[in-house]
Amino acid sequence: MTGVSIRFAVRLAALWLAVLTAGSACSQPPQVTEGGGQAALSPSDQLLLASAKVALPPEGVTPADLPDPQSSGAKYLQTYCATCHSLPSPAMHSATDWPGVLRRMWLRMGLLESTYRVPEPDLGERIVLLDYLVGNALKVTAATLPDRPGREEFQKTCSQCHELPDPHQHSSQDWFLVVRRMNDHMRTILGKQLTNAEIEQITNYLTGPM
Repeated sequence: MTGVSIRFAVRLAALWLAVLTAGSACSQPPQVTEGGGQAALSPSDQLLLASAKVALPPEGVTPADLPDPQSSGAKYLQTYCATCHSLPSPAMHSATDWPGVLRRMWLRMGLLESTYRVPEPDLGERIVLLDYLVGNALKVTAATLPDRPGREEFQKTCSQCHELPDPHQHSSQDWFLVVRRMNDHMRTILGKQLTNAEIEQITNYLTGPM
């Protein structure tokens, strides 16, 4: 888990605890006390909690980490996607997955209370944003994967949720972290997880000689 995602998870957990303790509801706008002060949760914190109800990406990146960060697509990603949650990386999904993901996100934006005034992209901006994400999406493998131990386990496991990533996509050190993070996602999304032996087998496959 990256430093950004750790901070995000800690913040979200703390907010949920505050809500449960105080009996607040994240669907309500910020309240003002009799003395004129604001309630414990700020508008941005309340928006974060409301967004959590309609799903959040597991981690985020900084604007500087985005491909071509000065492009319109990168700026739209920051404007429309980082309002409610961490800034997603275009490499979180493949080119074939991003259209469906964006469609779900736009529908979820419509589920948020109007009091949060979340900006929504118009049709032209949606096209630019989709083109940006697809153009910088997760790279998939060529037709022939490296033939070495772990190939079958890699194909069977990783294709359950997305297209197979190119083994060249990450360094050996990064693959070590990515495989373990994906295992966490499997446990959350599919309700199952890899054994330590399977994790090691897939990691060794991805970090082997190309």
